[in-house]
Amino acid sequence: MEKETPDLESPSKPQLKLTYLRPGDMIDVEFASATKVRTKLQLVGFETGKYLLLKQPNPRTEGSYTDVLFEGNPVIVRLVLEGETGECIAFKTKIRAVSNFPFRLIYLEYPQEVENRALRAQKRVRTHIPVDVTADSNQSDSKKKLASGVIVDISSAGCRILFKASPNEAGNVTHMNIKINIGSGAQKDPLTLSGQIMNQRKDRGMISVGVRFTDEEAHINTIFDHLLIDTEFEC
Repeated sequence: MEKETPDLESPSKPQLKLTYLRPGDMIDVEFASATKVRTKLQLVGFETGKYLLLKQPNPRTEGSYTDVLFEGNPVIVRLVLEGETGECIAFKTKIRAVSNFPFRLIYLEYPQEVENRALRAQKRVRTHIPVDVTADSNQSDSKKKLASGVIVDISSAGCRILFKASPNEAGNVTHMNIKINIGSGAQKDPLTLSGQIMNQRKDRGMISVGVRFTDEEAHINTIFDHLLIDTEFEC
């Protein structure tokens, strides 16, 4: 499945609102991906009409973002302006350049349009589905349970799973192929989805992984039917 690009609606008059931005402001950034990749980054500065400059996420503390940090990848930026407006705005742009030396920075194209309220990147359903995650059957030690967690949101493209961090956690698992086993009282065997971990975040004792589904669409729809999940309805 192709990744879904963030989308915005009802653009309003542009850049005047951005004059309230100040270096050091924390900005909510959502990167285009098959799964929801959203984080807060620090604004370094901007040049009106040309670019915004942000600090990259710290890979040592926040996990890998290499799957979304590349030139041309669309992003949505959301922020609350303090100044006189005191309102939430959002705009769609894309990565202009990524710099790793001498500092880890991201250049975003300066937006042409700004809207007054943030909208979702895609139709996602918030859930609380307990799951067991194992390595894909094509990998060694495939029957070993890697972790138990909860699917906290899901779409037809992928899902986000939340785990409790443990002292013995096995480092970065980005790009690992996995099986997601979902227990169901009506099913003799667990419902299973295949996927690839696209990103990993750690925050406040929890680990969140974004998973891109790799099954055929018909299989995903069958699982969703069993779980009574309707991604046409946006929660």
